[in-house]
Amino acid sequence: MSNKKKRGRMAFAGIGAGAGVIAALFTLALIGLSNLGQGGAALAAPPWIKAITKELKGGNLGWMGIDLSDRVATVSGEAPDIDSQIYGFEKAEKLIKADPQGGDGMLVIDATTLKDGAPGVGVALKNLPAAPEAGQCSEAFTATLTGRAIQFELGSANISTESARLLDTLSAVAIRCKAYKIEIGGHTDLTGSPRRNEALSQTRAEAVRDYLIAKGVVREQLNAVGYGMSRPVVNARNEAADAQNRRIEFTVN
Repeated sequence: MSNKKKRGRMAFAGIGAGAGVIAALFTLALIGLSNLGQGGAALAAPPWIKAITKELKGGNLGWMGIDLSDRVATVSGEAPDIDSQIYGFEKAEKLIKADPQGGDGMLVIDATTLKDGAPGVGVALKNLPAAPEAGQCSEAFTATLTGRAIQFELGSANISTESARLLDTLSAVAIRCKAYKIEIGGHTDLTGSPRRNEALSQTRAEAVRDYLIAKGVVREQLNAVGYGMSRPVVNARNEAADAQNRRIEFTVN
């Protein structure tokens, strides 16, 4: 895929146009550009999001901001302390889901951070442009999963409730990357039989796929594949190696 992007050109019809008209057109063009975000996405928030942001500001949470795109509300900002970060996001999430135009069907993503702290789970999502390229989508999935893992109950494909925010964020990345096919690859450690591990990794990959679909990702966009123990990150059998080898990976095509 070419990294070159076409840029719109402004053409003036009428060579004899007055300087005042040209200046006015140029000013309007600048105003239009100033209202565009990364990738050309409009920054203007709908009234109900503005109202929630105003309410947060009134509650000493003015450091928070909310971006809305494709039924995904990304809450961001640098929190002054950990208590403010936790309370602030939970407050914003509650307000968004309680609003008639939000509701439980809205994905609310935590992209808040602490000064000198680790990036929030949704930071990579927030940094995606409006029309991301495949490589940018791959990087977003990788960054979101770095230092994190989707947790399952031991020996099963039942997803732990502790992984909800991580999976919501991965769902949001997939929604933003809707132009591409995404493979969800399941991998196990090197313990047990190859056949059983392949079956387990397949059902886990399918469980993740079904979660993403329930959150609004188009089914045809996703493909679940179980690789079992055939592609270990570390070719060893110990606690640390097992933890690295048991994983879900996202491949963007």
